[in-house]
Amino acid sequence: MNIDIYIFYLPIACKTLYKEDMQRKVIENVLTWKKANHIVMQTFRCIAINLRRLTKEHRTALVYMCYHSAKLWNQALFLLNKKEAKLNFYDLYNRLRSSVHLRALQSRASQIILDELVRAYKKHLEYQSIAKPKPRRKHRTVIFDKTGFKVCGSRIRVSLSRSLRKHLKEKHGIDLRYLWLETSLPLNEKAIKNVQIVPKGDEFELHLIYEAEINPIDFNGSKVMTIDPGSSNFFAIVVEGVETPYIIDGKGLKSLLRKYLKKIAKLQSLKDNLKNKGLPFHNVEKKIKKLWVKIHRLLRNFAHTVSNLVLELALRHNVKEIRVGDGFQNKNRESNLNSIAEQMWHLLPHGKAFEYLKYKAEELGIFVDTISEDYSSGVDSLLNKAVAEESCIPELRVKRGLFKSVLGFINADVNACRSLLKKLGIFDKISGLAKPIRLRIFHKFKGSSAYEMGRSRGRVYQAVGIRLLARANSSRSPYKGVVH
Repeated sequence: MNIDIYIFYLPIACKTLYKEDMQRKVIENVLTWKKANHIVMQTFRCIAINLRRLTKEHRTALVYMCYHSAKLWNQALFLLNKKEAKLNFYDLYNRLRSSVHLRALQSRASQIILDELVRAYKKHLEYQSIAKPKPRRKHRTVIFDKTGFKVCGSRIRVSLSRSLRKHLKEKHGIDLRYLWLETSLPLNEKAIKNVQIVPKGDEFELHLIYEAEINPIDFNGSKVMTIDPGSSNFFAIVVEGVETPYIIDGKGLKSLLRKYLKKIAKLQSLKDNLKNKGLPFHNVEKKIKKLWVKIHRLLRNFAHTVSNLVLELALRHNVKEIRVGDGFQNKNRESNLNSIAEQMWHLLPHGKAFEYLKYKAEELGIFVDTISEDYSSGVDSLLNKAVAEESCIPELRVKRGLFKSVLGFINADVNACRSLLKKLGIFDKISGLAKPIRLRIFHKFKGSSAYEMGRSRGRVYQAVGIRLLARANSSRSPYKGVVH
């Protein structure tokens, strides 16, 4: 069985010694106190394992489990919407005790589903801005706690309910007492808190939620880093007092997304034609799902790579505070962009990169937060004026990527980063005024750049380290095409 493994943080389940809405000063005091008292910070992390080439028996069992999970959710949601059950976990469980879908799942797994629904419904009633829980169409995640799984070396043994085992044997001739899932990892049963089976299109992922202990690191930074999110320039980065700005390239990712979106559009057109003619279109729909799963994994990988790279830059330049422009938080608002550009802007994973960066930086005592981008693009950062409407002159942005300042043309995104520094009370004529260093995480398509792309199209670079930040002066440099 082939597997792909990803490790990422859980922002929702992360347990720290302080809340997210505390001010920077309070956070720094807590971190200082933790370091002085040698306190270990505990957090929850997740290992996501892509389950490939499952046996027919295992795949059938997983499909049934995720199917019954969705149906149980829908049944309970129907009772709550019709007010035929109290907004209480115990009342829901008692009313659905005879349900086929509840009996098909391990008892504690079904209880977790009902408990999640009740908590989501209560949050909706308490905060009207939170969307109401919606019914699930086909499949839903199944969660097992300690009572539903056991770790045996590198394998996870998942319990099956008696009702499901009986149904599999009678209808499919499958005799399974337990579901064995290979991870190829040395697992510690005490550290793993729960196991989740997540449907991804026609595939499945195994999520292992475990508790990790993090020793605080003595890192005493003194500088501020500002980041301006964009499209072709995914992140523009300026560090206080550092002449060289950095630009994390987004063109390679956009090229890959265009490639997949074109395939999806063609397949969607083919699906509609088959549907109108009354012909089967299941195989086409299956291909579309696989492409969307591939896009989501690509975006997750890109967001992790970007967050790691930004964190390495922060460590290299002794940064104590990272401020990210809040433009990515307004993606749901109406805009004047055309449909293709807007779709691309919505797909770019700025939010994921920010979340990953925030939780990784907390371990090092680096404060990460957003900052308003109002008027940052139209104000000359080389003039000692406030970043406000009075000093904003949009005409100075002569081209998409150039800004006309009093000292000449500078990169428009770098100018926005310098304006964000001015909002924090930092003004100088040094930060970010040298030639930007562009960091490419993905290749663009062959022929779309002046650099040699090789035979591969859309190939992914290996992990980007700080060593790549040196300029590639030589024509034979191994970093040609990565840094310029």
